[in-house]
Amino acid sequence: MTNIFPYRPQFDHGDVEVLDRQQCYRGFVHVEKLQIRHRLFANQDFGGVIHRELVRRREAAGVLVHDPALKKFLLIEQFRAGALNATQSPWQLEIIAGLIDDGEDAKSCLKREALEEANCQINNLELCYRYHPSTGASDEIYNLYVATADLSQAGGVHGQVDEGEDIKVHVFDYAQLDGLMQSPYLSNASLIIALQWFQHHLYQQQPKDN
Repeated sequence: MTNIFPYRPQFDHGDVEVLDRQQCYRGFVHVEKLQIRHRLFANQDFGGVIHRELVRRREAAGVLVHDPALKKFLLIEQFRAGALNATQSPWQLEIIAGLIDDGEDAKSCLKREALEEANCQINNLELCYRYHPSTGASDEIYNLYVATADLSQAGGVHGQVDEGEDIKVHVFDYAQLDGLMQSPYLSNASLIIALQWFQHHLYQQQPKDN
């Protein structure tokens, strides 16, 4: 596959030395304390030792679900502890998402999560991006997909009670996408990326109503 953008990093993994690695916490996430040095742009020599804390967690996957026949898309809403200091509300609009379990790949994870979080059976999963949400603090990798589903009966409250999930399903018209993109309640990174992808690749390609 041809790289259409003329860029590659100056350095790679061989230009980093991990001098010490200590595990500080082990739970739902793992936290490590690292001592590292790496080569510098100015002279290509190794710089001084730097200290970093790294949150380690399993790969995650998320999916924007839409219904081309009804011209609708599905989002979920749930409480997020990480948004306690959010300007608007700690309840966040999101796409369906979850962590990939052992023995799963991203697609099988999302099919499971769609049933658990929205009672929705998804089809035609297409990879949009595979990216790092926050490399300054975490090694998490996020797999972002778009998929189709029959949303004619979508709605309600779902989630795994034993995991403390309380998830409300929202269904929006394609025509509401532009307004949603301007909403102050649109503050979740994976949702913003997914909607921008959707707006560019799918919504703009829909035939216009007369």
